[in-house]
Amino acid sequence: MWTWQHQDWPSFRYDTEAFRPQVETFHLKSERLMGRIEALPADLQADAVIGLMLSEAIKTSAIEGESLDRDSVRASLLQLIAQDSVAPRHQDEKAAGAAALMVDVRKHWAEPLDDALLGRWQSMVVVHQPLSLVMRGLYRNAPEPMRIVSGVYGRERIDYEAPPAATVYQEMALLLDWYNRTNPLTAKPAEVISGPVRAAIAHAWFELIHPFDDGNGRVGRAIADHALSQSLGYPTLACLATAIERNRRQYYEALQQISRGSLDLNPWIAFFIDAVNQAQEVAREEIDFVLGKARFWERYAGQLNTRQSRMVSRVFAEGTKGFEGGISTRKYEAICKCSRATAYRDLSALVKMGVIEPLPGGGRNTRYQLRKAWPIDIHSTLERAPEVQR
Repeated sequence: MWTWQHQDWPSFRYDTEAFRPQVETFHLKSERLMGRIEALPADLQADAVIGLMLSEAIKTSAIEGESLDRDSVRASLLQLIAQDSVAPRHQDEKAAGAAALMVDVRKHWAEPLDDALLGRWQSMVVVHQPLSLVMRGLYRNAPEPMRIVSGVYGRERIDYEAPPAATVYQEMALLLDWYNRTNPLTAKPAEVISGPVRAAIAHAWFELIHPFDDGNGRVGRAIADHALSQSLGYPTLACLATAIERNRRQYYEALQQISRGSLDLNPWIAFFIDAVNQAQEVAREEIDFVLGKARFWERYAGQLNTRQSRMVSRVFAEGTKGFEGGISTRKYEAICKCSRATAYRDLSALVKMGVIEPLPGGGRNTRYQLRKAWPIDIHSTLERAPEVQR
């Protein structure tokens, strides 16, 4: 029996008091994260926020098995956020849609949810294809069951079957009424639910209804971000999708466990709030990366030649995970358009300067990584940056 077939559906059972310590941790981490952002110079604040959104746009798609081009997503974010007319243009609709979703969720965090807003978010992440039968911007209406299957062709296993399309609008009406009624910005005190718990319930409830033909996972995680933002009173900085992508298997297992029979959401909520708190740590790493990058250029200003600067910029463009496989002589040649001898000479100079260091076990084909030895000290940055917004 699927959970939505339970006679008490959708009267979920959960104990909000059981999660009080985790919720307190969430608010403490959120305050520290916002303080870390506000302590940065204004230009680095913008870089940090874009970096957080870039990571989320890429990872929320990666959870669904979809790979996005990092440069294309970043270009779209620059165009949408900074109104940057010189940002590079591209034809990657998936990247543009993922970026648009991140921006729109942050823009409308304080507003109530409704069918139209959710439909807009779904249409952003589902690219139009002329011959596709997938509905964009509207809930599914096909008479065939909406099923999630796994396994090889001919031996598929039904992992989940959602409520029939004929009941989707009714199901969503119940969810949206509950969600907006418990909005901490407008709700009666007796109806307020702590942000992480409300986000966990809303995400689970939405995924169980599975109202769209496609894009449910990405829209569901956007709803969770929306709920967390409303609990904080400002757009959340937590990298929820990035944290979930790191624990993708456990995430799907947790969702599958709540899809069958029981209305008890306590195990799911415990898992989800842990992911939310991990997401704040991921965001802190992203913010420290932005500051570390700024400290690097400050330290090595004027010491690198054009080719070396190009290579370092290319590595930084990959984000916190760095350059996959490290920096090799061959990669240096390709990126900097130079000879092998020049690449070898430039890399050797970077090693002597302490910019890069060999990866372990290099042997004859030595590969390098950027050293992460530049101190992350926000207070020292503050002393040199009178323009900081306090």
